Amino acid sequence: MARKPPLGWQTWCSAGVCGTDHCFDYQIKDTAKAMVDNGMHALGYEWILLDDCWHPSRDVDGRLVPHKEFFPDGMVPVIDYVHSLGLKFGLYTSVGDKTCHGGWSPGSYGYYDQDAQLFASWGVDYVKIDYCGDHDSAEGHANFSRALNQTGRPILLELCRGPYASQPGWGYAPAIAQVWRATGDHKDAFDSTLAQVKALSDHSVAGSYSKPYGWATGDMLMTGGEGCKLYDAHTPKHCPKQSDAEYRTEFTLYSVLSAPLMIGTDIRLMTSIMNELILNQDALRVNQDIDALPGSLVNMCGQDAYVRKLSDGKVAIALPNLGTGNATMVACLPEVGIMGRASIRDVWAVKDEGVFSGNYSAIVQPHDTLFLLVTPQ
Repeated sequence: MARKPPLGWQTWCSAGVCGTDHCFDYQIKDTAKAMVDNGMHALGYEWILLDDCWHPSRDVDGRLVPHKEFFPDGMVPVIDYVHSLGLKFGLYTSVGDKTCHGGWSPGSYGYYDQDAQLFASWGVDYVKIDYCGDHDSAEGHANFSRALNQTGRPILLELCRGPYASQPGWGYAPAIAQVWRATGDHKDAFDSTLAQVKALSDHSVAGSYSKPYGWATGDMLMTGGEGCKLYDAHTPKHCPKQSDAEYRTEFTLYSVLSAPLMIGTDIRLMTSIMNELILNQDALRVNQDIDALPGSLVNMCGQDAYVRKLSDGKVAIALPNLGTGNATMVACLPEVGIMGRASIRDVWAVKDEGVFSGNYSAIVQPHDTLFLLVTPQ
C-alpha cells in the first residue's frame, strides 16, 4: 500500500475550527460522496480518514465503542458506504493509553492486538496512530505495526510523531509504517504552513528521501480554510485564516516535496481556490511521480526555490515570494541543468508561456508561489 503519496481527506478542521470537528456518520458519508461527485476521486483521491474523538470508551470485553451520538449505528455501515463508492477508510488511535485531545478517548496501549483485529473486522484500510497518553513508546509503535500485519488485512499505517522524528533517516519509521509525520500539528495560519514545509524540506536536504511505500508527510492541508467557530456538521462553511495566495503556496510546496495530500477542509463546499488547487492535474502529476526523488530546497539566483526533477525529463520549479510586496521571481534554468531552450508552463495559470532560454521571470504577489513545469527542448 502507499506506492504513491496518499491523496484524500480527513476530519479535525472541516466542519468546525480545528479540534472541534469530531464528525457524525452522515458527515463522513456526505464527504465521501462529495469526493466522487466533485471530481477528486477520478484524479486519484481515495482516502477518507476519521481523526480523534470517535470513541469515548471500551465495552466490558475491551472493545472500542464508537460514540453513540456520532455513530448511532456503529462504524461498519459508514465504512461499508465509503467502500461502496470505491474509496478507502481510515481511523485514528494512539500508541499510549489515551488519545491526544483532552485525554477522554482510550488509546490502544494494552490492546494492540485486540484493536488491530477489531479494525480489520470492520474493514478499516488505514490507521493513524498518534503519540499520546502514558506508555507511549517506539516499542509500542513496533508492536502495533506487528499486530496490524497479523490480521491478514492490508492496512496502511501512519505514525504521528514519536522518537523516529529525531533519528537519522526517520529511524525505525520506514521499517514499520507507510506514512510518518515529519511535522507538528498544522493550523490555518501562514506561519504554520511555513513550519510544515521547513520540516519536510529539512529532511529532504539531509537525504532522508521519501519513496514508494514510505512517505514523510506534513499535517493535513488547510486548502480553502478551516471550518467556523460555530460548529455545524450539516452546513458546509469555510472561515479561512489565510489568503488564496498562501493556500497556493501551501499546496505547491507539499506537491513538490512529494508529501501526501490529505485535505483537512470541507470538500462538500468547494470554493474557487479549492477547485483551482485540489483538482489541478499538473500539480498532482508532480506530487505523484514515484520514479523521481522528492523535491528539495535550493538557492536559485539568490532566491529560495523548491526543485523537483521528474522522471519524464521535466523539471518542477516553485519560487515562493515570502516578502510583503510584489516581487520578480526568476527561474534560472542553467542552475537546474537546462542549458538550452525550454518550454515553460505556469501550473496555476494553467497556461503554456512559450519557449525560453536562460532565465524566466514573473511578478509574484506576496506569499504566493510561481509554480512552473519546465520541459527541455
